[in-house]
Amino acid sequence: MNTSTTHRVLLTGGTGRLGTYLVRELRQRRLHSQIWSTGSPGFKDGIPVEHVDLLDVDHIAPAFQSFGPTLVIHAAAISTADACLANPVLAQRLNVDATKQLSDLCRLAGARLIYTSTDLVFDGRRGGYRECDPPSPVMVYGRSKAEAEPIVLQVAGNSVVRLSLLFGPKLGSRDSFFDLQWRAITMGDRRMKLFTDEWRTPIDYQTASRAVVEIALADTGGIWHVGGPERMSRWEMGERLARFLGQTPLMFEATNRDSIGGTEPRPEDVSLDSSRWRSQFAATDWPNYEEALRMIVSPLRS
Repeated sequence: MNTSTTHRVLLTGGTGRLGTYLVRELRQRRLHSQIWSTGSPGFKDGIPVEHVDLLDVDHIAPAFQSFGPTLVIHAAAISTADACLANPVLAQRLNVDATKQLSDLCRLAGARLIYTSTDLVFDGRRGGYRECDPPSPVMVYGRSKAEAEPIVLQVAGNSVVRLSLLFGPKLGSRDSFFDLQWRAITMGDRRMKLFTDEWRTPIDYQTASRAVVEIALADTGGIWHVGGPERMSRWEMGERLARFLGQTPLMFEATNRDSIGGTEPRPEDVSLDSSRWRSQFAATDWPNYEEALRMIVSPLRS
């Protein structure tokens, strides 16, 4: 079956760090798509962009009905811990309230909703979290995402995709953490502090975006954990990136979570068990860190 003619895919957050990779994945699959953005209307990689502010509740329904999606990939969010802590009301409005409005619209239209969530819905006390483990967030960001998840899952066929720490170069205008690490190593323009005691299962943006789109196109729902095959700290990621580039990691300073004063507590180990995703999408590449770096670094060096 030709999915380019059977689906109309609406993507929110298409100008974000993950969203720009999702746009590329949609374009490569030639899916009939539309992007919602708070920026100017136009085209991105050949896909039409509509100006839709998810905080403007009166604009969402007419824009939704005008396009008539069969699938909605909802990647828009206040997605940094600092931003959510600084403005929890805004995090609630965008991460929870706007998600509920989209979920209601999808239900009425018979469209499926795929919601990107986070490993930070867990408290980090043990790691290796599976989809059946109950959320227990300790940060405002994680709480807002965890609150939206059951709203999405009330409708059969909808999916929540919990993503682990994402890495890779930006495709849009905003630097990623990887971009800052890259510059620290290749240009020596700053010295970075990296946690040695916070554990994730990092996955590159390209693999993660492919997983999200494949889950969206599959006739199945529920919760999905999408992380990489290795449990790592940010320090280990920086050290291995430096050594991959033939450098010693002198530009990085090892630190711990308690060294950051005045902020929220950070969970220690939110590594994900991605067995469900891997068992049902085994044909999708699942690169380890160095394999992903080989894929990422070549275009950066060209």
